[in-house]
Amino acid sequence: MLTVTPAEARTVDRGHGYALSDHVGDHTDAGAGPQAYLVRQSAAELGAHFHEVDQFQVVVGGEGTLGRDPVRRGVLHYADAYTAYGPIRTDPAVGLAYVTLRLEPTTGINPMPREREKRRAAGGGGEHFTCALDGAVPPGPRARELGRTARGARALGLRLPAGAAPDADTLPASGRGYAVVLAGALSDGERQLPAGSVILLDRPAELAGLAADGVDGADVAVCLFAGTG
Repeated sequence: MLTVTPAEARTVDRGHGYALSDHVGDHTDAGAGPQAYLVRQSAAELGAHFHEVDQFQVVVGGEGTLGRDPVRRGVLHYADAYTAYGPIRTDPAVGLAYVTLRLEPTTGINPMPREREKRRAAGGGGEHFTCALDGAVPPGPRARELGRTARGARALGLRLPAGAAPDADTLPASGRGYAVVLAGALSDGERQLPAGSVILLDRPAELAGLAADGVDGADVAVCLFAGTG
């Protein structure tokens, strides 16, 4: 398990309404291994596109839309490799912040419809879904599944009361992926992981070693990739 707080991330202002903060790996290096980075978007629109690897995105702040879905903190999106999604829109005065999560690295985007032939040559797209913690995850130690694909990618949510740790029996038995602290903080007793922290997981059970730290508890998004269990 690797944990990275917002203070430990490296931020790069890309200009044109985007600032990116690397938590895991390097968003500019296609050979860097797993990638987790925060995107702060103040540009009005990022057009529809696809990536060449599976990825999750977890909204951690601001407001906007992803395709036709309204998004704000606590919304998760998953897309298989070569699966087009978007556009991602926001009011520039408000902005939108989301963490992009990948186990395999890639760089840049493939805009649609310009890269339609590239997508077709790779066999076309797969599945994607959007889900949210709000209204789906009651407070408590139990992890709740929010969405999954036929291949086995899964999104789960936790709303831990103060001092509570995740119920290990409600976490999947296997699967590599990430957890993102959406609100409050987690702690292993020595290290505090505030909102915006990213956790790279070798297996979901590692989360059972962390507990909500502070009086407000902790909201946590869990993103597990297909074919890793």
